[in-house]
Amino acid sequence: MGEKLAAILNCSEIAGYSSQIPVGVGLHDSSAALIPYLSSFSEPFILLSTGTWCISLNPFNQSQLTNNELNQDCLCYLSYEGKPVKASRLFAGYEHEQQVKKLSLYFNKPYDYFTTVALDMDIIKKLRPEKDKARNTSMKPMVGQSTFGDRKLDDFPNYEEAYHQLIADIIRQQVKSTNLVLRGTEVKKIFVDGGFSKNVIYMYLLAKDYPAIEVYAASVAQASALGAALAIHKHWNKEALPVNIIELKSYTAVPVF
Repeated sequence: MGEKLAAILNCSEIAGYSSQIPVGVGLHDSSAALIPYLSSFSEPFILLSTGTWCISLNPFNQSQLTNNELNQDCLCYLSYEGKPVKASRLFAGYEHEQQVKKLSLYFNKPYDYFTTVALDMDIIKKLRPEKDKARNTSMKPMVGQSTFGDRKLDDFPNYEEAYHQLIADIIRQQVKSTNLVLRGTEVKKIFVDGGFSKNVIYMYLLAKDYPAIEVYAASVAQASALGAALAIHKHWNKEALPVNIIELKSYTAVPVF
């Protein structure tokens, strides 16, 4: 077997050189994307990576997965150092995509009209409570889509109110998902990267639901590539590790009720 498989090396070592350029051993993209955060922050944090799937990564939760967490679709990634990173996921980006299509058709707006909707505190005060699901969810143990799809769009006077409600409903599900990997740890910060990090309504409502935790919209250029480079930094760069490689915008939810 030793002739068939590559040698097992430490994540910070190199596998060889290509035209005098050091080549690392290879990292999973999510593991690599965590490295800039692990290099920059020592206090416990969660990285909420948002896209089609919104994945909550907690590198400070290394407890064994419980049956309940497995049923809720949690899993463990590995950090670049081989330590467990407990993760949960939510199909929120996909839901957002499908629902804004419905909103654009119903209110006769362009598909990307949601990008122009500003945070409106008056609308925030009028957000409706979570709608009881009529359909049977007993066979769906994982945290699923929000109840927005059960709402009647003619209950909303305009696109703006409907869109605020959509994000509020998604946030309720996101909190359920993130809490699966949050509990039992002393997390001080939540970093949100990806598409929803640019959505002010999403960020405000997330911060509102986590008043005791610092919530940031985060941006790292080419995070996976940068993380892979940081892992083998000592082999190609004699300078100290860079600082301020992550752009952060803090969100604090001022009570409006």
